[in-house]
Amino acid sequence: MNKLTCIFLFMSCLIYSQDIDYNNTYSDLENGKEYYLFGNDVAFRTDPDTKSKTIDLIKIGSKIQIIEKSENTVLYNGLPSNYYKVKYNEQIGYVLGGLISLGKKEMGASTYFYTYGKKNDTYYIIIRHVNDKQEITEATTDLKTNDFALEVYDNKGIQGIDNIIFVNYLAEACGVEGGGVYFFEVDGSMTKVFNISQMSNAGIYWYFETLIFPNDKDGIDGKIVYKKESGTYQDEATNWVEINTVSRELEWKNGEILPKLDTEF
Repeated sequence: MNKLTCIFLFMSCLIYSQDIDYNNTYSDLENGKEYYLFGNDVAFRTDPDTKSKTIDLIKIGSKIQIIEKSENTVLYNGLPSNYYKVKYNEQIGYVLGGLISLGKKEMGASTYFYTYGKKNDTYYIIIRHVNDKQEITEATTDLKTNDFALEVYDNKGIQGIDNIIFVNYLAEACGVEGGGVYFFEVDGSMTKVFNISQMSNAGIYWYFETLIFPNDKDGIDGKIVYKKESGTYQDEATNWVEINTVSRELEWKNGEILPKLDTEF
C-alpha cells in the first residue's frame, strides 16, 4: 500500500468514529439472523408465491428471523427479489426480500429502516423514518457505489433540526467514490441537504470533503464548517506532494445549508 492510500484511509477513520455496518447490493440476507420489516402491512404467506394464502399482515419494524432463501422471485423496486422463509411470532411463513430492511437505526423518538432499489443501471437507497406515533415518511438518493452504510446522529448542535442521516459510501478501491449524502430530519421529514466527495487514485491524486458540525471536534457554535483538501503526488522518491485546502463556514437557514456550494467531484 503506498503512502497516498494510507493517508486517504487514515483520514476516513478520523472522520467516522461510529461503528459502521456496510451493506452491499449483491449480498443476501443471512440465515439464522434477525431482521426488521421495511414494508408496512407486509403479507406473511404460507408459500413463496403472491397467490398463496396470507397468514398475517406484518407492520413495519416487526422482527423476523431468516430461515432460508427461496428460489422464487418477484420484480420489486427494479430488482428480482427473492422470497425468504422466516419465523415470525413462532410461526413459519414467507416474506418478500425487498420488504425486509437491511438494518435498523434509532435516535431519540425516531427509527429508520432502509433497503435499496435499481432504476436503469443505477442503484438507490430507500430510507423510511418512523416516529413515536408510527407515522412513516420516506426519502431516496442514488448510490455512487455498491457498498454503503446508513449512519444516524443527533443534531450535533444544529438548531432547528432533529437528527442527521448520512449515507456513507465505501470506497474499496482507488478511483471509487467514498463520500456520501447528508439528510436532515426536521419534524419527521428527511431532506437531502449536502453531498460530499472523497476519492483517491493511488500515486496520483486525492480529493477529500468533510462537514464539521458544532458539537464535533473543532466545531464552531452555530456553524457547519466545510473543509476540502485536494492534492497530487508529484514524486514518491522525494515525497513531493502538492496540497490545496479550502475551509468555509456555512449555516442552516430556511430549510437549507447556505451558502450553496458545488460539491460534485
